[in-house]
Amino acid sequence: MKITITTKDEQQAKRLLKANDMACFIFNLQNNLWRQFKHTDYDFEPYQKAIVESLESHGIDIDQLID
Repeated sequence: MKITITTKDEQQAKRLLKANDMACFIFNLQNNLWRQFKHTDYDFEPYQKAIVESLESHGIDIDQLID
């Protein structure tokens, strides 16, 4: 796949270039990051629920971005 993007806005170009990295981070945040703390006394259910609610409120379906 080849994509060509033309913009005069440097910040917009940076955002587009980092979009895949951000999608991978969000996937990791939602699905994996909590595992390193799973043997602690922390209750991660509210955290996980807040992540899902925030993604939904922004219209982000991470499964559409990550295979």
